[in-house]
Amino acid sequence: MSTDPGRGDPPAPQYYRPGPSSGTYPQYPQNPFPQGWTPGTAPGPYPQQPAPAGPQWNTAGAGGSGPPAGLGGTPPATAPRPRQLVLGLILLLAAALPFVLMGVAAMVTPVDESILDQAGIPRAELDALMAQAGMSFEQLAQMVRVMGAIFLALALVYAVLAVVAFRGAGGARLALAVLTGVYGLPLLLMMAPTLPLFAVLVLAVAAFGLVQLYSRPAKEWYAARKVGAAQRSG
Repeated sequence: MSTDPGRGDPPAPQYYRPGPSSGTYPQYPQNPFPQGWTPGTAPGPYPQQPAPAGPQWNTAGAGGSGPPAGLGGTPPATAPRPRQLVLGLILLLAAALPFVLMGVAAMVTPVDESILDQAGIPRAELDALMAQAGMSFEQLAQMVRVMGAIFLALALVYAVLAVVAFRGAGGARLALAVLTGVYGLPLLLMMAPTLPLFAVLVLAVAAFGLVQLYSRPAKEWYAARKVGAAQRSG
């Protein structure tokens, strides 16, 4: 036994006492010395394991690969808008533009004798029609302004729906189809006696633009936007 007061005797090994569930296996003593400690010196700390490094993504160079999908980085870009949608928007706006101009002209232009002469409407026939309907000339002028306001409102709604459908709203595309069928055919029948070529041309342009919105590339683009919106909301 050492008599040096600065150096104490190492502690005696401690043995586990065999318990009821230990069976017949011998109990091994605990190691009272830290790893690498020499008796008589101050025990050193146990070696610490370095923290594991996080995943490293190879982003150098054009051939490098970024982080896997869903683990950060730049979000995936949206699908490009097909050219059929661009063409459809142009055609639908072109079909609505004449009615915007007609509506504005009917609202701001006064109805008088000169307008009737320019339109080629005989005054005698017009007076006979107004007499049958019990309508005065002032009432006719007011009705023209009201019809112009209706044409302008419908044309603006049609143009706005075309822009909204172009931006990806499927409901606006359906509303355009309904408006084209509900108002397009009556308009064709109403304008056919006086402006048949114009009526057919406007309706054909609107119908062809609507077909572009329902083409296969456009349908796939709408479906992709719907799936992306569902994933972002989920």
